[in-house]
Amino acid sequence: MRVEGLKNISISILSVALAVVAVFALKSGKDVTVKVSKNGTIELDAREGQSLTQLLDKGFEAVEANPEDSAETTARKLSDMRALTRTLKSHGYYALNDSDLVHEIRGLEKEDPLSAGLRDVLYDLEGPFSLPGTLRGADSRMWQAIADLYEGIKSEPHDDSQLFATLYTNFIQQETVFSPFKHEVTAEGVLLHDANGNEKPMVYTCPDSFLKPGITVLIKPTGGSSNIMRQFTVRQDPVFHACAARTPFEFLSGSEMKLGLNRVAFDQLFPPRTANAEQFQGRGTLSVIIYPRNTQPALFASSAE
Repeated sequence: MRVEGLKNISISILSVALAVVAVFALKSGKDVTVKVSKNGTIELDAREGQSLTQLLDKGFEAVEANPEDSAETTARKLSDMRALTRTLKSHGYYALNDSDLVHEIRGLEKEDPLSAGLRDVLYDLEGPFSLPGTLRGADSRMWQAIADLYEGIKSEPHDDSQLFATLYTNFIQQETVFSPFKHEVTAEGVLLHDANGNEKPMVYTCPDSFLKPGITVLIKPTGGSSNIMRQFTVRQDPVFHACAARTPFEFLSGSEMKLGLNRVAFDQLFPPRTANAEQFQGRGTLSVIIYPRNTQPALFASSAE
């Protein structure tokens, strides 16, 4: 079954499903009757001298409910309209408000002219793809399209892709989607036993955390007197399994995040002379900003290393 172009979905183009019968009737001068019933046939009287538009107007008027109709008449017209809809759908014509149209569009080949038209609507950010909110709610599958764009650029280096050029520009300038997620988030700092007695301040995450080795974090104690954020490079500890928010989705959805601190790091953030009862027990609340991997935002922090 083929889905016609969206421009064809209108009362005038819905008529195409009946055109073969109606045009034959009008051209031949013969009267033709087609029935509308629950099994999906359509009842229209084509008379000599009638135009196709007049014929269709008459047919749609016959199944259009109005306030003066009795309950029985309304029910019959609705039934007739459903029959008309089924008949048209059997020929590949759909109303714009028909959810089955979406299902049929999914089956289109990407080379189909309608597919190209739909992509243009997306690229133009029009209709159902208009801003704001075009990609809000999209999941990680959308990344596959971006990755495919990158593969295309590698295979055809001179291919013109304004989207890739824009992404690359924002990447090297660390802007928009590539800017650090600068909102300070709250995390719990947990004192870890350092068997090696390391004298350098160390911050750890879980082995399966999205905070991979090499990622920079800026940290300060929440509510503390110091506004200085100290800079740490994240490491992973195979025995630390309490970091809670392990995925970016969990993190961005507000799930609690925990960071493991060795004694040196913990004492830098929570000096023993000012520690409260909770901090004496090896726990403290932190304000954290996460930076991209292997970046060094030294201007924003006093280095802890």
